[in-house]
Amino acid sequence: MSVPHEPQRHTPQRHEPQRPYEEQPGGLPATAAGDGLAIALVDPAGRIGLWSSEAQALTGHPPSEIIGRDVSVLADRPTSHGGELVAQLVRAGEGVRTDWLRCFDGTCRSVRWRAVPVRLVAGTGLVAVASHGAQRIHQGDPAVVDLLLRSSPIGLAVLDKDLRYRFVNDALARLNGLPVAAHLGRCILDVLDLPDPQAYEDMLRRVADGGETIDSLHVAAIRSDGTPYAAVGTLFPLRDADGHIVGQAGVVHDLGGARAELLDTARSQRRLELLSRISAALSQGLDVASVAAKLSAVCVPAFARTVNVDLLAGAVHRDPDLPTRTATERAGSVCPDASAGLRVHPLSTSVGSGQREPERDLPQPCAASVPVSECISSVDVVTFRVDEAQEQPHHGIAVPLLAAGQVLGAISFSRPGGFDPDDVLTMRDIAARTAMAIDNALLYRRERLATLTLQRHLLPARLPDIPWAESAHRYLPAQNGTLAGGDWYDTVRLPGGRIGLTVGDVMGHGLGAAAAMGRYRSSARALLAVGLEPGQLLTRLDGLDDGADNDLPATCACAVYDGVTGDLRLALAGHPPPLLVRPDGSADIVAADPGPPVGMGLDHVYEDAHHSVPSGSLLVLYTDGMIEDRSTFLDLEQGIAMLRRAVHNTEASLDEVCDALMAARPANSADDATLFVTRLTRIQPVTVANLAAHSPN
Repeated sequence: MSVPHEPQRHTPQRHEPQRPYEEQPGGLPATAAGDGLAIALVDPAGRIGLWSSEAQALTGHPPSEIIGRDVSVLADRPTSHGGELVAQLVRAGEGVRTDWLRCFDGTCRSVRWRAVPVRLVAGTGLVAVASHGAQRIHQGDPAVVDLLLRSSPIGLAVLDKDLRYRFVNDALARLNGLPVAAHLGRCILDVLDLPDPQAYEDMLRRVADGGETIDSLHVAAIRSDGTPYAAVGTLFPLRDADGHIVGQAGVVHDLGGARAELLDTARSQRRLELLSRISAALSQGLDVASVAAKLSAVCVPAFARTVNVDLLAGAVHRDPDLPTRTATERAGSVCPDASAGLRVHPLSTSVGSGQREPERDLPQPCAASVPVSECISSVDVVTFRVDEAQEQPHHGIAVPLLAAGQVLGAISFSRPGGFDPDDVLTMRDIAARTAMAIDNALLYRRERLATLTLQRHLLPARLPDIPWAESAHRYLPAQNGTLAGGDWYDTVRLPGGRIGLTVGDVMGHGLGAAAAMGRYRSSARALLAVGLEPGQLLTRLDGLDDGADNDLPATCACAVYDGVTGDLRLALAGHPPPLLVRPDGSADIVAADPGPPVGMGLDHVYEDAHHSVPSGSLLVLYTDGMIEDRSTFLDLEQGIAMLRRAVHNTEASLDEVCDALMAARPANSADDATLFVTRLTRIQPVTVANLAAHSPN
């Protein structure tokens, strides 16, 4: 349905005297139903209130899906909505119109119809009436015209100004490899897979907008099943009686194999585009599982029906410094005894959702299939058949994954109809790119695990048992494959009923950050042990020079709690402030001058902040990975507010408190997260009476 235009006027005809209507099922008058009229009633607001069975037959829209909806749902392009559209039609008056309507299956059809204004309680609506017998405007014998268009061996098409198909004959539908219904209403560039779609669109625009005729146009395109074809055609504009361009038509003839160079160009262009998309997708994968997932997303169904990547179990822990070997050496080095069997990690298998340890990020190894075993053992391409029992069995090909002379596994493709030699060349290119991405992901994985191992060894093996300062902690590495960072936590029991607490985060990732974390943690522990207050400790830590060339800055929160008085001294070096949850459930941040991160050489003097802590309160120290979200901008106050809402019961076990806080952490945080919770109570004073009561007689 387009924007209303001036209707075609017709001379009113005489009608027989009307007889009382006899209602039919659905509320349609008997005379209308008998005449085969499609009738729709639209109220002044543009909502459809009545929809006859003939209207359903004409458009495919059932009454249950159309009644009550805005009449603009029938438009084939964006148009006015509701009352505005009805008002335009009422102003245009009665008359026969021809418009394109959107059918229920998404296609469009041209419909001749009449809009009749009608008085309703809410205002002036309209009745839309269309007859099946008047749906085409013909010149000459319509059967002959239809026979000519549809039986022509030459492909014929009509496109509107928006480059959408309005008519396609059977010859062109067969050439494009899609049924006629799959063309109508769709843009030509959504139907055809062309080597240079932008250039083709520009050419079509020259016809539709400039009125240019393009003759002897040679085109190579790809059908939906992946087969290329070459064609020659002519494009010319279509003009109405006033000379205005209303669309364009195309006459297309299949060249068959007469233009082999065009077919080769189409194949090469499709291959290059596929490899380009694969390279772009694989460059975003930091772990082997995501490499396989991204590869499958690009290749299916554009190149194959299924794509499976199997990683050789021994390749996960292989030495990256092994020398490159020749093909002969590779073929003789993998599984010389086929009966021994190979074990692989099927990367196309999901390892489950939720957080998982980095050491268990791969699917469990299993026995390799026969084609995969043969492919890895021979280091060569292996063909096989899949689903033999089906009417159309799939043909498969397994290609080895080779990186730096080492066999990493195999990648298997399958699809009905099989593959040609050019497809095998494409598979080898895909395998080479995939092997490089997997090799990089394995190297990244080994470095990440080494960093985590070093970090775990540098953190305290266990926390001191202090009844009046019970502590619990959580550490969660980044879940997006990022190398582990330099988060640390520590607690030191001090003389005089005091305890020192530190939490920090080195700016960086990898082994360097883990090593810097170890230096900061051990230095802070030593400075606490000699009796420095938090501000003095951070000042000394900032000026610490241990001769390391690659020392990294770090944020840090340092607190000293006195178990006798309840006094808490706090100093911050660019670190988020701690959260204090009181026994009554209220929670606030523990404020202090943040100061810059330590290790930046700014010679900053850090100051202490003093706070009185009620007995039984929870002190929550954490790193910024607990409050940052990479997909949604969260400021510091919003992140802390999430943690504040997560804790309500200070008498719960510290493990439950930690679990609640970790659950509140943003799921898309891109950094490591460290959480350190301490329940601060008071030390009971020791009196002479208590000593006498516990002394031996």
